[in-house]
Amino acid sequence: MELGKLVSAHLPNAVVAATIFTLYNIYIGDIADPVMIGVEYLTYVTVIFIGFVVITPILNKAFGSVST
Repeated sequence: MELGKLVSAHLPNAVVAATIFTLYNIYIGDIADPVMIGVEYLTYVTVIFIGFVVITPILNKAFGSVST
């Protein structure tokens, strides 16, 4: 799969998930420093995006579904 298709398919989901995780961490008081918030947010986006890219083909192959 091309990089452009991967980015357009999974990056918006990763950004939304990372935003939710970061806002939750801010809400519970786990992080308060603006630099740490930014670093943690970018880390979440990167890890979740890579997870989507790796897991989606595995799920598609396991379940034979194109819609996952």
